[in-house]
Amino acid sequence: MFRPSRVLVALSTLAAAACDSSNLNGNFVHVINFALVRFVNDTDTPISVLNNGVLDPKNSALVFGNQSACMSVDLTNSANLTFTNSATGAVINVFTTTLPIGGNLTIVAFMSGDGSIVFTVLNNTFTPTTGNSGLRFFNGAAGVGPLTMKSNNAVVSGPTALGTASPFVSVRPVSQVITFVRDTTTVLNVGSMTFVAGQNTSIIVGPPSVGTTTPRFFTTGSC
Repeated sequence: MFRPSRVLVALSTLAAAACDSSNLNGNFVHVINFALVRFVNDTDTPISVLNNGVLDPKNSALVFGNQSACMSVDLTNSANLTFTNSATGAVINVFTTTLPIGGNLTIVAFMSGDGSIVFTVLNNTFTPTTGNSGLRFFNGAAGVGPLTMKSNNAVVSGPTALGTASPFVSVRPVSQVITFVRDTTTVLNVGSMTFVAGQNTSIIVGPPSVGTTTPRFFTTGSC
């Protein structure tokens, strides 16, 4: 027969363990309203991101291709993320989009067709097939049009419009040449890439730099 005092001690121990991230072996367990978020900058404007009013130096003055540290975002605050132009201090966006509790997310800043900075949320949840890698891309190249991603000249993801991401697909973790085409024209050749089995990678396609015509790119992983 259990003694009440022993039951209470056992329950208290379990509750403490659930709240102690040191017991999680690197796995993030959401016990209250949190999401894991990474921010990536697909624009030429230097952007800083404040998490519930706090600016981590790692998340300051991020330029094209830069990405923040993984942030644990408290979703009990409706305006939990604020993005500012780090050159002028002006607020670009007070982020009020509802994020899913327990989500693993990437927020991308990119240039819209009218030249303004806009933000979109990508869900990083995907499990590649055994022995393979997860791969998708985001089209942030204003003025280029819908893009199709190819691996070794074979279509991996169909036409994807500005401001949207292709679905994750499973690819082999071997060297492969990744290209992006519009209709039948290759607009970006990112060269040979090798992806890691069991991990997800997003290729973020951005606009050409000033004075050039070829879109740029960088890669990012899930938190």
